[in-house]
Amino acid sequence: MKKTIIAAAIATVIAAPAMADVSVSGVVEQSFEKVDVDTMDDWNGYTDSGLTFKASEDLGNGLTAFAQISLDTDNQDSATRTGNSEKDSKVGIKGGFGTVVVGRMEDFTEGQVMSMMTLNGTANFEMSGNATRTNDAIAYVSPAINGLTVGIAGFLTSATNDEEIDARDAMIAYTNGPLTIKLSDEDQKGGAQTTAIAAAYKTGDIKVTALYADREKVTVAAMMEVSSADVDANIGAATFDYSDLGLRLDYTMGNNTITLARTELDLDSVNGTAVSWEPSVIGVEVTHKMSKRTSVYAGYNDVDTDINGIDDVDTTYFGMIHKF
Repeated sequence: MKKTIIAAAIATVIAAPAMADVSVSGVVEQSFEKVDVDTMDDWNGYTDSGLTFKASEDLGNGLTAFAQISLDTDNQDSATRTGNSEKDSKVGIKGGFGTVVVGRMEDFTEGQVMSMMTLNGTANFEMSGNATRTNDAIAYVSPAINGLTVGIAGFLTSATNDEEIDARDAMIAYTNGPLTIKLSDEDQKGGAQTTAIAAAYKTGDIKVTALYADREKVTVAAMMEVSSADVDANIGAATFDYSDLGLRLDYTMGNNTITLARTELDLDSVNGTAVSWEPSVIGVEVTHKMSKRTSVYAGYNDVDTDINGIDDVDTTYFGMIHKF
């Protein structure tokens, strides 16, 4: 009798379908900022919250299927803090050959390279690539071999009736102990191109990050360092050719981190007309970790546009983040 019960229990376990592993995580951030510019001197508040659902399933033979949905639950754009919510929605397979993922996602240039310069609380310091997630994307990331990883991606961003891929992005990343180097190149239909290289090195409590990007035919929407409204009012709808240099220093003392950062643009042309403008941003930020999940921060950045008719901007901000 006992043997029959045990055998039946084993048969039930063997016959049971494999269950997917599901996890839920999220972040809630509240920030306040005071923008000081000729046309405005006021405090504003922003909420940036999101939920991420992840699932994975062991397919056997070393293969794993996975899916991810990320939602901005405050219904605000994660970069500009306005407009419709953004989300990731992607599915893929990974194994010894690497990872293949399809769906809505960030490109390598923005999500992996340019974002190495981004500070908390304000969009003014973000050096962005494509500036938004992109629908109908497919990407491949190789396994790491001696610290070296390669990624390639293609994006269908429009409904234009042609056989061309609307954008393609490629990245090479190398990590060896305290050193990380990432190189990416993104080409968009219409001629817009961004080539970027970033490097970070950590020694003790100090981390140094540098980024250089060369950009051609980039629209105002991708230039996060200056106001699109100011550019439209003083220059008109424009595309820019420029190089972008960023330097960042993070110094950690226990639960506190002090960050100093600077970016400088060297504009070569606007709508194909040569210019010699050098907008720059200087930022300082202090972050205190209250726990592994909760931190508070305060910062200041100064935007010097160096462009006639476009106002300089000073921003003071503080906020709190909780991740779960």
